[in-house]
Amino acid sequence: MISKEQQKELRRRLAGFLTEEKPLAAKTAFKVGGCAAFYLQPKSLPDLELVLRTLAELELKFLVLGAGCNILVADEGVLDRVVISLDQGFAEIEIMGSDSWSVMLRAESGVRLSRLIRLSADEGYSGFEKLASIPGTVGGALAMNAGAYGGTIYDSLAALQIMEKGSLSWRSAARLHPAYRDGGLSVEQVVVAAYFLLERKSSSEITATIKEIKELRQQRLPRGDHAGSVFKNPVGDFAGRLLDEAGCKGMRCGGASVSKEHANVIVADKGTQADDVLTLMENMRTLIRDRHGINLESEIRVFS
Repeated sequence: MISKEQQKELRRRLAGFLTEEKPLAAKTAFKVGGCAAFYLQPKSLPDLELVLRTLAELELKFLVLGAGCNILVADEGVLDRVVISLDQGFAEIEIMGSDSWSVMLRAESGVRLSRLIRLSADEGYSGFEKLASIPGTVGGALAMNAGAYGGTIYDSLAALQIMEKGSLSWRSAARLHPAYRDGGLSVEQVVVAAYFLLERKSSSEITATIKEIKELRQQRLPRGDHAGSVFKNPVGDFAGRLLDEAGCKGMRCGGASVSKEHANVIVADKGTQADDVLTLMENMRTLIRDRHGINLESEIRVFS
């Protein structure tokens, strides 16, 4: 728990950015969960510097909330950590340089992927096509190394601008070591902006590829409130195949159910509790562990 003294200092030092008992359910794909006891919304780089330096001095841990696309907030909310949201700023896109063959584009952490992909199609910048229909922000996508159909957001990444404990630094793509659905960043590193090296192509060619990938995703994923794939694919196999073979489609716990269209997706009906989702996830994991000896790893991050 955050001590009374820490609470007092948060209110004193960060009053301009602070909301207490902030409901988080509406900010997540599942639309479930409790409140953040302390919720901070820095709107500029100096604001973020002050926030992170203050949290470091107070020895408080924090969680960064992007678009909440792969987040499950616990029913009791987030009590022992501060939640930071960059949705009130950090949304600029800028062309840093270009020639006849390529473009260097800078996108801040809060930029929505959908906006980035739409711009790339309109302007003829290739590199983001395989991210089509993946929800979320640039920062969130980098944190989890978002991707599909054999490509990830790191494929076109040139460098990151990162802030840690109030200090700004750079990381070239060569110094980063992302893994499957893991950007390789520490919990104290906050992405400020990303620099992408993109190839010039015709707008019509990029648009056609994006359309094709969107149609594939729409065919695979159900409607309703869900966070996409629940579990990462184990080495050499697909979580969806294993779960389907185990008969998980249609399994239910409270208001949460496994999609009948995709066995690796949980849909939350109105009135679902976060505990319903967590229990259903554990039931699915247990089935696969008992049947195949494989312990499926979650793609969903739990905020608690």
